[in-house]
Amino acid sequence: MPLAICRRHAPELLIAVFGLTIIVAVSGIAGGEAGSFFFAALDVAPFVILAMLIYLAAGRHPAFRWVAVLWLFLLLAGIAAATAGFGLMAILPAGELDPESVDLALAAEAALLLLGVIGAALASLVGFSRRFRVRLARYLPFDPDSLLHSAALVVILALTLIPPVPLLVTLIPPYLSPQFIELLTESGDLLVDTVTLNAYTLFWTIVASFFIAGACVRKTPKKALERLGLVRPRGREVGFAIVAALALVAAFHFIDPALAGLIGLLGLPVTDAEAVNLLFLGTLTIPGIIMASVAAGFGEEVSIRGLLQPRFGIILPALLFASLHAFQYSWDGLISVFLAGIAFAYIRRYSNTTTSAITHTIYDLVLFAALMVGIAI
Repeated sequence: MPLAICRRHAPELLIAVFGLTIIVAVSGIAGGEAGSFFFAALDVAPFVILAMLIYLAAGRHPAFRWVAVLWLFLLLAGIAAATAGFGLMAILPAGELDPESVDLALAAEAALLLLGVIGAALASLVGFSRRFRVRLARYLPFDPDSLLHSAALVVILALTLIPPVPLLVTLIPPYLSPQFIELLTESGDLLVDTVTLNAYTLFWTIVASFFIAGACVRKTPKKALERLGLVRPRGREVGFAIVAALALVAAFHFIDPALAGLIGLLGLPVTDAEAVNLLFLGTLTIPGIIMASVAAGFGEEVSIRGLLQPRFGIILPALLFASLHAFQYSWDGLISVFLAGIAFAYIRRYSNTTTSAITHTIYDLVLFAALMVGIAI
């Protein structure tokens, strides 16, 4: 009986669990490793709550539909606010601002950033247009009349359009700005061991993808794993993943410099490799690069290629994948990430998510290992 009740009320229970997780993370009640564990959930908890509200709208009461839409707007506002915050950090000088000595050019750039973020957020709302969804559904295998798919489309558009705005306005990825690097240096975060943080992030990403896919709500856990494309890998799939990863490393050894040269010819700044290396400084230990590679490989593949690709095709998730790196790479890096995402997408399409995740993991592992020993690839 308790198990049957849990299954029937799984959406409500998950909303309570992930809502409590957000409260604990934001309030700072839990400190130390426990605090880091809950903080890592902030990236995914709002999306799980959104999915559960939509499931409730379909199975309980239509009023949940309006609650879900309201939560979606709050989610978009949060994405926009976070992006604007990091963008302003890259623009405004460190320390307190003196209103009497405000640089008009600086103020204009900050205003342009805020307008750009708002514009991108508003543009993502085109996903609410049924006409737009029907046209898109001619090419993509999603249901234009499904609230779940419609909300997912709005979120995908928001996460694709909003994060690149600071780079578009300032020409500097927020994480590579002098202000951000200085902040990390002074706080000591550049040298922090990231093994456990990456492990927590991977855990929450997998769990969130599992429940958003409908596990224990609309599907059995086994069906949810199948929906995500997660299978036990066979020997030939592992062998293919290793060969594919090494082939991608070799290919991007030539592609990345070519992209940097092309972006440079267009008069745009290229990714500052030294600043990127500083960001990963705390990762450059053997346990660190292994955990970072597994977290990125399996976390990104399960959430993007496993969860989104079956409904939204190859291009949209690949654009989202690239956009999520817009805080740390310039345009050459984003194009490189997009092309890598396309490669992983085709591996997912013609095999499964497990194979694409292994490929992604080995690809990152080789790059991190080369970075650790000081080899430029």
